[in-house]
Amino acid sequence: MDLLQQCALAFDHLLPYQYHIIIGRKGNTLEFTISFDRADFHHLAGLHKLRDNIRFQTGKRADIMKEILSGRLTFSHAQQSEFFSEMKTRLLPLTELEKFLDSNEIIFRYNSKVNVFSAIQADYLLQNDYHGTPVYLFLAQRSNENTQVCRTFFPKAGKDYAQGQPRYTLLRKEKYNLMTGRTVLQYDRLTSKNPLPRS
Repeated sequence: MDLLQQCALAFDHLLPYQYHIIIGRKGNTLEFTISFDRADFHHLAGLHKLRDNIRFQTGKRADIMKEILSGRLTFSHAQQSEFFSEMKTRLLPLTELEKFLDSNEIIFRYNSKVNVFSAIQADYLLQNDYHGTPVYLFLAQRSNENTQVCRTFFPKAGKDYAQGQPRYTLLRKEKYNLMTGRTVLQYDRLTSKNPLPRS
């Protein structure tokens, strides 16, 4: 199995889930829910960077993920792009996106005005480490829905996107399976003094 397919499989495993998160800062709390859709994978994997590959650029995003899962679109196809270097660093961390979300407790309310050099528009910034390197996950409200989409995802490469952003304390995090109806409480500072151990 090639690396791009591993990323797609890892993301496919998240599709039945939602994360409900409550955060707090200076006596104020915020709540948001993260949801997943196959079309989201395209940008997370950096496939939009492959500007010289017509298939990656023009196909329906959900269909492209299906083709990667089936093996019809491969890591070697991505490598043939002149712009492959612009997306390759996010692939290995992306294979562990679920682990990132399960363990994450570093959350910022994202203000794009702090990073005027960047075109990223997001509501929240989650940060975690991958083998000692900070990795950023940006969340934004999904169109016509009251949930957050994983907008973009990449490891730190120079610029510290968290600098100047207001950091919030994680108060509660639940992982809900839409297919089974089962909820796993991953973190809770609201009803107990000590956070629950990670599942």
